Amino acid sequence: MSTVLNSGTSVPTAPSAAPSIKSGFIIGPWADAILIIGAPILALLIAAPLYVLPASQFDVATRTKTLDLRQVLITVFINAHLFLVFFRSHANQNIFQLYPLRFTVVPLSLFLLGAFSPAALIVLGMATVWWDVYHSSLQTFGFGRIYDAKQKNDAQAGRSLDYWMNLLVYTGPVLAGAHFIDHLAITTETMRHIPVESGTLMELFAQRTPDFLKQHQGTMAAIILAVGVPFVLYYLYSYYRLAQQGYRVSWQKVWLMIITSTVSIYCWGFRSFIDAFWVMNFFHALQYFAIVIFTEKRNLARFFRIEWFAYGWALAAFWVISVSLLYGLWAGYCAEEDGWSMSLVVTTSIMHFWYDGFIWSVNKKQV
Repeated sequence: MSTVLNSGTSVPTAPSAAPSIKSGFIIGPWADAILIIGAPILALLIAAPLYVLPASQFDVATRTKTLDLRQVLITVFINAHLFLVFFRSHANQNIFQLYPLRFTVVPLSLFLLGAFSPAALIVLGMATVWWDVYHSSLQTFGFGRIYDAKQKNDAQAGRSLDYWMNLLVYTGPVLAGAHFIDHLAITTETMRHIPVESGTLMELFAQRTPDFLKQHQGTMAAIILAVGVPFVLYYLYSYYRLAQQGYRVSWQKVWLMIITSTVSIYCWGFRSFIDAFWVMNFFHALQYFAIVIFTEKRNLARFFRIEWFAYGWALAAFWVISVSLLYGLWAGYCAEEDGWSMSLVVTTSIMHFWYDGFIWSVNKKQV
């Protein structure tokens, strides 16, 4: 989940009378502690036994191949959370009416483009690999901005600082760590299916650029460290100055940043690629399920026409989770390897990344 970036950082003025703050939490103390702030730790605790035990214990044979249940779990969960965005964008009429063309014409056009053009579909699929990294950083950014809003802070205070800090926390370990090659391999494997002619721009993009990045990864890591360390110091100093001028520090946001940064650096720097991928994607999806289900529960009950029922929101949440998981299972293991099915899966991913960038706006009071 992310919010729309506005350039510049506004400095709040000290209020004459401190505003009343009902709660600094998004959902509640326990829910936030487990499902949002502490979600990275929870993911590590779940992944620990899964990747300590022998891999053979998780193998399940089907008619055509052997599946790893750990991979099945994360694949279904990732795809389910991607689909979940439509219950926020299309099922919430207040949001849908703001962007009707973005929610209808754009996804249909993108779907048809991918279905009829294999080259376009492959390029879109490759784009999702790196857009996912960027999108994940902005979800934490968005949570931080909501926690700031809960403290009655100016919506612009520290906004740019948080944006760049979250990009550093997520993309820094990926680009500087050993697993950058693994991410690059996924991109290259996708792009290699595109027929290119020598000397074309596509050849440069699909073949030469990945090779260049592989050869200069050490330089890239050094640059990230040289820029990242001073920026962290500047970030802390800037927030110290903001606090001196009336900014209210949210300890929820502080702990969210500390825990997420630590887990990101630890996973991408010291765990295997599969293990790191599992942890980072599991807690990201868990946070997203939590924010959608708990903040949209009334809208979901209204969408299913069961708001009159005492526990209608719980029944609606059950249906939403079930439908999302069924889509996740279909997208991961049942979808045919044809242009239509793959285009639907890719379009869903891209719409999730894009929609999430503007429908959770603190500025517009949509959360």
